[in-house]
Amino acid sequence: MNRHPLRPISQADIDAYARDGVACLRQVFDRDWVNLLLEAWSKIRADIDAGKPIYHLPKDFLDRDPKLKAEIEAADSPARKTDKAKTGFTGCKYMWHWDAAFRKFALESPGGEAVGRVMGSNAVRFYWDQMFVKDAGCKVKTYWHADYPAWPVTGEMIPSLWIALSPIGKESCVETIAGTHNDKTMQWPRSFNSRGVDWDKKERPDFIDYEKLRGDPAVRFLAWDMEPGDAILIHPRVHHGGGDNPDSARDRIALSTRWIGDDIRWDPRPEAVNTPGLPHSEMVKGARPGDRPGDDALFPVTWRREAAAQAAE
Repeated sequence: MNRHPLRPISQADIDAYARDGVACLRQVFDRDWVNLLLEAWSKIRADIDAGKPIYHLPKDFLDRDPKLKAEIEAADSPARKTDKAKTGFTGCKYMWHWDAAFRKFALESPGGEAVGRVMGSNAVRFYWDQMFVKDAGCKVKTYWHADYPAWPVTGEMIPSLWIALSPIGKESCVETIAGTHNDKTMQWPRSFNSRGVDWDKKERPDFIDYEKLRGDPAVRFLAWDMEPGDAILIHPRVHHGGGDNPDSARDRIALSTRWIGDDIRWDPRPEAVNTPGLPHSEMVKGARPGDRPGDDALFPVTWRREAAAQAAE
């Protein structure tokens, strides 16, 4: 299993991310990493299909965080599993907290290095992971949105690394709108927690439906054909969505991993997503991930620029 990207990060990758808010990174992970994750996902998928619980977060996380507990109970409910089975759009998140394969990937893969080099951070911490799987023939499209309004943070260095674990055609790849990382609008997220919070549509507008703008020459849509081990780094403010899976014979399997860089500070807004191990009630506004005792276990440092430079000498 490779510890560094198979194809080194280039200046062109860095420039693309700065310009467009997104960069397609080829050959980041070798086949061994892909196979490890596919095997781990197959076990989770078998539990989904059998109607078994798939979330195994530490009991302490749930006892201290009623919001997280409610989210997990909803996600693990029979009704939710039935709904996902009907649509053919399945997934799971936070796996690295309990699954050895996903944890190994978070801590030992070249993901942290790829993210850090492209976004220019001196250090990178792992945040959490999420599977997005559209079964063969799945008709579900992913709605247009940006992740930033849902993150309980300030700062720009909290991107997603969207990783292909199967061959993915451009038509079913995650699709992004170039340059939208410059849009500082705080739209209203469709997170689990946002459902219980009053939505002021004047202060927090809805996301733009870019399907209505496909003919606009000022709007640049970006998507790629991808092979297993390729990845797309997405700035947290970039607007993105996703097509269905027209392939009648093959599932579209992707893993989205979230990472934390130098400028991130906690901002626990009530509509923001949950963070396993750190309830909103325990977040200190303005504090950095890493400030609290125990943070290195919850948000482990996976890459440091200085250490990488010393190792290369």
